[in-house]
Order: sequence, then structure tokens, then C-alpha cells
Amino acid sequence: MLLSLLLVACRAELDTATKVDDTAPGLDSADPCTEAAWYADGDADGFGATTTVLSCEAPAGFTATPGDCNDADASVFPGAPIDCTDTDADCDGLADNGDADGDRFLACEECDDADADSFPGATERCDEADNDCDGSVDEGAVDASTWYADGDGDGQGGPLSMTACTAPEGWFSTSTDCDDAAAAVYSGADERCNGVDDDCDGEIDEDAVDAPTWHIDYDGDGYGSSAYTEVGCEAEAGWVADDGDCDDTDAAVNPAGTELCNGLDDNCDGSIDEDAALDALTWYLDGDGDGEGDASSPTLSCDQPTGFTASDTDCDDGDSRVYAGAVETCDGLDENCDGVADDGALGADVTCAAASCQAVLDDGSSVGDGLYWLDPDQDGDTTDAWQAWCDMTEDGGGWTRIYGSLWPYWWDPTAWESVGAAADDNYSALAERTWFADSAGTYTIRLEVGNADTWSTGTRAHYTVWQQSHDAFSDTTDGTDYVYVAGEESSTCNGFNGLHDQYYLSAGTHCMVSDVDSTDYVGCWWMQILPLAQYVDATSYPGYLEGYGGPNIHVWHSLSVR
Repeated sequence: MLLSLLLVACRAELDTATKVDDTAPGLDSADPCTEAAWYADGDADGFGATTTVLSCEAPAGFTATPGDCNDADASVFPGAPIDCTDTDADCDGLADNGDADGDRFLACEECDDADADSFPGATERCDEADNDCDGSVDEGAVDASTWYADGDGDGQGGPLSMTACTAPEGWFSTSTDCDDAAAAVYSGADERCNGVDDDCDGEIDEDAVDAPTWHIDYDGDGYGSSAYTEVGCEAEAGWVADDGDCDDTDAAVNPAGTELCNGLDDNCDGSIDEDAALDALTWYLDGDGDGEGDASSPTLSCDQPTGFTASDTDCDDGDSRVYAGAVETCDGLDENCDGVADDGALGADVTCAAASCQAVLDDGSSVGDGLYWLDPDQDGDTTDAWQAWCDMTEDGGGWTRIYGSLWPYWWDPTAWESVGAAADDNYSALAERTWFADSAGTYTIRLEVGNADTWSTGTRAHYTVWQQSHDAFSDTTDGTDYVYVAGEESSTCNGFNGLHDQYYLSAGTHCMVSDVDSTDYVGCWWMQILPLAQYVDATSYPGYLEGYGGPNIHVWHSLSVR
């Protein structure tokens, strides 16, 4: 306190200090020095009294340090040793034998008579003062803190401790490091999957920052679903790292699954039944749209691609007429891809005209009932070939129809040999009949009659198949050459025994051909074959007469040979 008062007084005197020459020796007045205050030090103890001067350099007997309270006694100056007298040897403004701080210790007996907490035997505290006056500051202070060594430099103390008022470098106030030899292990550190309690919370690997996400594997195929997840360093049973299973209820469906043609995305690639499916079918390009493909242009697919077919039997995929299942025609092409052109096309075109419908059937060229080209003379000249209706199904097939009539059509004697076309309801190719006798001159003939529709669409009511060794349209016999083969026989006129022309030649009224033998009377009849006129009237006989069990009436009849 006294020292502070002295300093204030000194500053006041500076304001009235004597100013001496402020020009340093050897310098002219144009280069002044920096002046300072100097204090008279009469006792040469290094501390000056109140008398001051201003000068660039210290005058003799002056010092730069003020505060000497007795400049005549070299043992008196600020901080000087004191003794138990009433003097103020240390210039603190107090007598050396006084008790300024009231701690009941004289100033000469203690180390700081301005601090009541500092005296010999006082309790040392952390206040940067020598409380117990033993010459040491803050040693053994009762309020010293415990500090913990940070052996691994991670910023947290470990188990090694010490007490001190302030923390030594590398020591901390807390002991939160559970492993002070590992810098990565401390309280608050990121827990990692390493089998170590990184964050010192007593648990290992819990909520680790590098813990992977596990996915439920419900179907046990080794691949998980993103539907349910959990995070942890180790996977629990039934959980896996992979989340690529697109159907976790089916063990056969996963990223390693085998794609099959089953409407499922077996390999979880986002595509269903793609071409690489194990059981994908092979399809062949059908460039010409004929239903059969080119064996040299295959592709794999579960479903039939547009423009492809399962068949690879097309030998010319640029021509829709040519394929393995095609009907061979007479055009010089191998339509059915069997390596032979025009085979199996007998009767299909005029250039391949057959001798008979039976010849077509025997050749294997039949495509069912219908029109076929015939040239019975087989002389190589097809200018006289004609289209015939061939029955390829009834009674063994191979029947050539040479006559058919639908009531109320009536025949003209001048047109009976050739009229209409083979597909017409009223049709005659009787001019060709003689070609169908065998080498012995025997004909095999079939007569059919029906009650409704036409001969080509209706169902027959009766039929007869027989053989006779004479021309049914030009010869008259007694019927002894008649041979019954199948069907029904009429009982009229002594029974049916073939067709003859006697009725037409003798009477010429109703039909040109009937079963009238040379021994029968003119009025006897069996069937109005090629009827020339209405029998009596349409009301009484609305159709053609036939003798199957009596004068029955039918709306159509036809005649075929084989």
C-alpha cells in the first residue's frame, strides 16, 4: 500500500521535475533524445526517493526505480528484509512489528502481513500465495484437485492420478479413459466392431458406427429382403448381409436363382422369364408367315416371339407356299420340303391330273372330299382333263362321282353325258364313264339317295354298291352279270340287278336309265336315273322315285364309280 502511495507521489513530482539538458552528448539540438524520469538514490540502495529530474541518461546518484521510503538508509527499500522493530524496512507503510492483516502474527513473523490467510502454520490453499509461509506456494493445498494422466494422448485421463492446484501438461480432471494405452479408446469415442469397449461405457461393440445392416432371410436361401433390417456387428440367426432377395418366401428365388419359364423373376434381375431361362424353348424365325420356321434362325424364349414358331421344318422361309406341312401342288416346287417336287399332288392341278379318284387316294395325295383333276386316258395330253368330285371318305373312299341331281332338275337327252361342273348340284360326267371299267370290263358302281340338302352336303338315306360287266348307259342285259357288294337292294321288278337303258330306249317317257332287264316288262321300274320328266305330278311325287322298299321319293341322288 505504501509503495503504491510513493509511486503516486513520484508521478506528481514528475510534473514539476527539474529538466536538465535533454540533448545527448555529441548530438546537436536538431537530434533530441528520448527523455526519462530519474529518481535521486541518496543511499545507493537501487531505489530512489521523490526528487526527480528529466534527462536522456541517468545523472549520477539517480536511478530509474522509485519507492525508497528512507533514502538515507541503504537497508530500507521496497522488499527489504524486516525485523521485529517499529521501523518500516520494506517500505510497505507498516511497522515491521505490527499486525496489519489481523491474523495475530507480527509482520516480522509472517510472510505477507497484508493477507490474513497467510501466516506460519496456515492451511495451504490453491490461491497462488504462500499461505503457510514455508517458502512454497500452493504446495499440499487442501483444496488441490485430482488430475489424471493422459498416457495415450486422446484428451482423457486414465487411472494414474495426482493432486495439484493446476493441471500439469497432459493431465486432466477426469478419469474417463478405460484404456489409457489406446488413443482410440475413451469416453465418447465412436464404438466400432472390433471386440473393444471403444467408448468406455462397459459394453463392447454396441451401436458401433461401422456396424453393418443385416437383412432378414425368411426363406433361408442365403439372401435377405429389405422388408426387415437390423444393425449390429454380428448377424443373428436368420439374418444376412445381402438384401437382393425379391421374394423372401420362396427359397428358389434369389439373385443366384436359376431363371425358369414359370412367370417368376427367379434370379431377381427385374425381368421375368427372360430368354436366358434354363427351360426356355427354341423358336425359329417364320419369315414368310407359313407357320413353320427356318432351322438356321433360332432364338430362345419362354413365350413364342412374334414372327417365330416352334417348327424348324421350313426349307424355304422366303416362300409361304413352301413348308413341311404344305400340300404339294403341281408347280415344280417342293412345297412340303420332302426333297421331291410335286410329289403327293396327284390330281391337285391339271398338270398332275390322275387317272381316277382311287388313283389319287392310292398315291396318298388325297386332302379329303372335294375336287381333283382327272385325265383317265393318261396319254400325257391334259387338254381333255376335267375336274371331278372325289369322295375320299365313304365306303373306303376313292369314288369318282359321274352324276348328281337335285330335285326338281330334269335332264335333257341331248345333255345327259356332260352338264354343269363337278361342284354343282346337277352334275354329269357320264361321257367319261367308260374309262372306269377294269381290264375285264367290269364296273364298280355306287348309287346314293337322300331326303334333304344336296348330294354334297346332305346325309344319304340309302345306298347300294355293286359290280356289273356292261355299260349301264348303253347296254341292255338280263342282269345276270350283276354282283351285289354293299348297302341295300331293291325288291321291285324281281329285285335289283344293275342298271340298264331298256326303259329309255323302249318307252322314253320318264328316265333314260333304270333297272329294266331285257326280260322285264316295259312298265317295271326301279329308279328314275337321269329323270326326263315329272312322274305323274309334283304333288303326288315331289322328288325322284326309287325302289328301296317301294315307290319312295327322295330329293337328290348321285352315281359314283371306282
